[in-house]
Amino acid sequence: MRASAITLCLLLAAACATNSGGGGGEPQEREGEQGMVTITGRLTDEGVECQALRGDDGKLYTLTGDLGDFKAGDRVRVTGKVAEVSFCMQGTTLAVATIEKAPSG
Repeated sequence: MRASAITLCLLLAAACATNSGGGGGEPQEREGEQGMVTITGRLTDEGVECQALRGDDGKLYTLTGDLGDFKAGDRVRVTGKVAEVSFCMQGTTLAVATIEKAPSG
């Protein structure tokens, strides 16, 4: 029972952090009606729980899912779905569908 309460508290905290603005806001580009977005920017070491991406719009995004061999410092273009609930605790969290190298900008 105690583990369930702790899990619930973590989920609620993540939901608040994801929806609190925390550098998030509207993603740069929208694609279609399924809530998929595409963000271009640079991977940074700003993430506490998840890999962070500083978008070209200056906003902080956190990423979940397979990032391949990409690491902090790489310039990437990420397409994914905005997470309604996340354990990342920062910015707007994207569940990565695709990630690719982006041209220098």
